[in-house]
Amino acid sequence: MSLFPVFFTPPSADKERLLHLEKITPVKMSREAARALPRYALLGLLAVFIGNVFGVLDFWTLRDAENFGVAMEMLRGGTAADFLLPTITGVPDWHNGPLTAWVSAFFLAVFGPLVGELTALRCASLFWFALALSTLWYGTWHIARRPEAQPLRFPFGDEANPKDYGRVTADCAVLLFIATFGLVRGFHEPTPATVLLALSCVMFYGLTKALKRPMIGFAIAGAAAGAAVLSSTLFGGVWLFAAALAVHAVVKDFPGNADLRCASLIGSAVLTVSLWPALAYGLAPDEAGAWFKGWADTQASLFGIAGPETFSWFLRNFVWFLCPLWPLVLAALWKWRHALTRTHLSIPIAAITVSIFAVLFSSSQTADTVFIVFLPALAVLASFGLFTLKSAKANVLDWFSVSIFSLTALTLWAYWLAWTTNFAPKMAVSISRLAPEAAPTLGFGFWFALLMTTLWIVFVVWRLTHRPVVVWRGPWLAAFGLTTSLVITMGLFHDVIDRNRSYLPVVASVDATIRTAGIAPNDCVSLEGIPPGIRAIFSYGSDLSFTAREDQVCRYRVLRLRDHLTDTSDVVGEPASRASTTEHFVVVRSE
Repeated sequence: MSLFPVFFTPPSADKERLLHLEKITPVKMSREAARALPRYALLGLLAVFIGNVFGVLDFWTLRDAENFGVAMEMLRGGTAADFLLPTITGVPDWHNGPLTAWVSAFFLAVFGPLVGELTALRCASLFWFALALSTLWYGTWHIARRPEAQPLRFPFGDEANPKDYGRVTADCAVLLFIATFGLVRGFHEPTPATVLLALSCVMFYGLTKALKRPMIGFAIAGAAAGAAVLSSTLFGGVWLFAAALAVHAVVKDFPGNADLRCASLIGSAVLTVSLWPALAYGLAPDEAGAWFKGWADTQASLFGIAGPETFSWFLRNFVWFLCPLWPLVLAALWKWRHALTRTHLSIPIAAITVSIFAVLFSSSQTADTVFIVFLPALAVLASFGLFTLKSAKANVLDWFSVSIFSLTALTLWAYWLAWTTNFAPKMAVSISRLAPEAAPTLGFGFWFALLMTTLWIVFVVWRLTHRPVVVWRGPWLAAFGLTTSLVITMGLFHDVIDRNRSYLPVVASVDATIRTAGIAPNDCVSLEGIPPGIRAIFSYGSDLSFTAREDQVCRYRVLRLRDHLTDTSDVVGEPASRASTTEHFVVVRSE
């Protein structure tokens, strides 16, 4: 028995106590490691990242064009039915709700006359992305300041305090979020998938807010699920709502009455969803009945067991699609394995689990749209996983970012130099083949790409010559590297990509062919069988009267083909096509 039981603790007891604390929290973080990332640096990086959307001067995907087409028909129609019941060239668009197009139409109406319609459309992308980032940051900040999330206390103090730890965790979650490779594919488009991503961030924020203000927090989460139905599909809204219910069931730290919390969640979701049909039936009762019947049939078809192609896509692509999140998520699950029921972990884990379960029933959803909803919760979990790594393992993210994005920047500049000087003919030809009419320019995009490349080199040299202890260094390098790669791509090759992806030259060629052949003022042109996005571009790029209604007979019809016609007796003019594709469009006379 010790003679000094109060003032002396045997070494073995100290060891047991430290081992017990390690099981409670695997995070060791000093005050210096949690030093704040300067706000101007974080906000500046986010501004540059999302500012890349303004480099997209055309429609790069048909999803983008489809949303634009719905928004434009809302503005051109002028009736309540046009605004509440989405259509494209006279055909109902039953796949998505109208909220995405409403926001796009607002920005088109306000900013379109000032900066042009396509630039105004990119402002809608900026809005949704700002909403996603702000709610993700504050949601992470809420749970990272909780006692169970705090790092291990040092014997002599100097550990990170809750405020600093919460801020650095939120910063890392946002940086890892924008560094995710899968996000790059559609962040510039104000499409339903992008809106669903933003609303999943809003739902996460609501659930974390509910830890202190349960009624308000669950009302926000329910409204986000309801808005998902209005902006994308019933499928997306149902599974966001299911994720909120799962979090409510799993997490025991929500204050207040459980029945009132559920009532707040359900009530706000139902109220949000019901506003749309209530307005439609109230303001356009004649059209609403038939439209919502078609919408209900389409939404019901989206539920079903996913086919092998969905899982095959994920197995082939998840390594890059969820990079660099997935290794850090695995680290979080392993290092925190003794405390996975803690609130700061159970909220994102429950959301991810429901999302994985939803994949099983995503028969008619595109795989990338389904998996992109994972990103907010994965980013939060990855930030907690990052802090559990020892210095040598945490540095892997630094060196991965330095090597991958330096190589990417070098490759992009090499192709641009080859394209400009023709010093490497094969590289130059590979660029020219994408868009033969494009030519390199030394405009703002070039100089901004050069500036970002210089800054990237500065940060790489800083990392190679220093051993910083701040935990945000790896996420910062990853986010800055990806942003630099985007800036270089947009600055040097935006004209190539615009011309390669654009359907507007095809529309101009078809328009000229029809006008040369002769068309009366009241004649229409049928686009039956052509995808909605391409129909939207035809409607935007030409003053001709296009329609896709089956009951309307038109003098001319546009066909989208992969192979040339064998019978050309009814074909008017020459086929129109885009560079580097086998797709071509022909005009057929119906007389």
